[in-house]
Amino acid sequence: MRRTVTGTAQFAAIPCAMPLPPAGSTRARNTPLSKVHMRCIQCVPSAVVLCVVALIASPALPTSASPFALSALHAQTPANDSLFNAAMNAGYAALRADNKQAAIAEFERALQYNAGSATAHFQLGYIKLSLDQKAAAVVNFEEGLAREENNDDVRRQLGYLYAELGRPDQALRVFQRLRDAGRAIPRDYVSIGNLSALAGDLAGAENAFNAALTASEGAGDTVDATVVADARAGLANLARTGIGAGLFGEVYFAPFYQDRFDNTVTLGFARAGVRGGGWWQPTLYASLRGTRDSRSTGGQQPVLFNDNTLIPAVGVRVRPGRGGLLLYAEAGAAYALVDTGGEQWTRDLRAGINYTGLREHALRDNGTSPRLVSELSGDASYYERFDNNVIAFAQLRESLRFGRPDGVMFDLFARAWGATDSNGEFFNRVVEGGGGAAVHLPLGALRASVYFDVLRGRYLSPPPPSSLLPRNYNDWRVTVSTGLFRFLPFEDR
Repeated sequence: MRRTVTGTAQFAAIPCAMPLPPAGSTRARNTPLSKVHMRCIQCVPSAVVLCVVALIASPALPTSASPFALSALHAQTPANDSLFNAAMNAGYAALRADNKQAAIAEFERALQYNAGSATAHFQLGYIKLSLDQKAAAVVNFEEGLAREENNDDVRRQLGYLYAELGRPDQALRVFQRLRDAGRAIPRDYVSIGNLSALAGDLAGAENAFNAALTASEGAGDTVDATVVADARAGLANLARTGIGAGLFGEVYFAPFYQDRFDNTVTLGFARAGVRGGGWWQPTLYASLRGTRDSRSTGGQQPVLFNDNTLIPAVGVRVRPGRGGLLLYAEAGAAYALVDTGGEQWTRDLRAGINYTGLREHALRDNGTSPRLVSELSGDASYYERFDNNVIAFAQLRESLRFGRPDGVMFDLFARAWGATDSNGEFFNRVVEGGGGAAVHLPLGALRASVYFDVLRGRYLSPPPPSSLLPRNYNDWRVTVSTGLFRFLPFEDR
């Protein structure tokens, strides 16, 4: 799926406009995270008095609830119209002569004579954007919109900048604001769709793409063919990654080495089935999951470190709202890969609920790194084969991620994990914490991740003396994970 916001920048109606990007450009024009200027809050008490005076004496100042509007409340030099106009005209003249640095100096001088000028800020924003000074352009666009909040063209430009600079949450709010105010154009809905899909809100993305098509149909002869094409492409991408009904197949493989037991555990699963559409996404599937470690042995006195089995099964599941929450039930048979002296085949019934969620937040005003990545996952499941036990676990991993999503990425992370069960088995009741590093590598259609963990753990229940295990332990692990998902929709969207 495309992850860029598409659109064309529009410039303010001023005496000297800068070049427009190509019509229908699919390149994200502008984006990112700029710092919200809340200096009024940080002022000393005397400055607070000046803010109050400014509010009383200047009724023309912005009254928007936008945090950017606060910057307009600072004590300002009284406007000098003649000097302001002279500086603005000098700035336009410098632009006509293609002397952008001189134009910046003149528009900044104009702000000294009229700090409330939105036009001067907009001009500075567009000039800095043309010089690829995107973070600085964001500041001027924000300041200008604090003074002229209904300039939709500039607000769109700010949204494109946010997206391009790695601030998708802020970009999404920009276009949602235009939509909620009833001033969105069809291209804005495409932007909402792309950004919603990036955030994992597939239902919101689908609604936005459909809204773009509806708005385009109502445009008559002025319909933008690129908007229609982008909206349809967005819906097709969503269908392939999975919002509608169709066939799917997925494979996951994640072997790891555990230093504490000098043990290598190989685990994975394959799953294929048919999925329905709608809010619940009901799914019927067949699966094969397996686990095998390097130290477990069978015989008259078997030693098991893990559940060494191969389990074919059939199952059903639903995903409410197409989000990260999933409810499932499976019926299968477990084939013992290690001889324990019992039955080789055992019925395996399980059902439960699990959740996976991921959020990314850029920490710098550029389109690369670093980004703060928050990953939360958990599961609570009933297992008939394990004496009707209910086992639950949860994990939180906070990572500082470097690199681009379409290339190699490197993480430094901290991790917390905990588990418990209903039968009071000590090996299922444990907490761990630690940190490490990870490398994520693109491998054609796949992506492989390698994790290096250093951990400190504690059993919540004391291990029995016969286990020879300490209650507190240290461990380090290496995990390699990869997976593949394919979806074939029943119909083209």
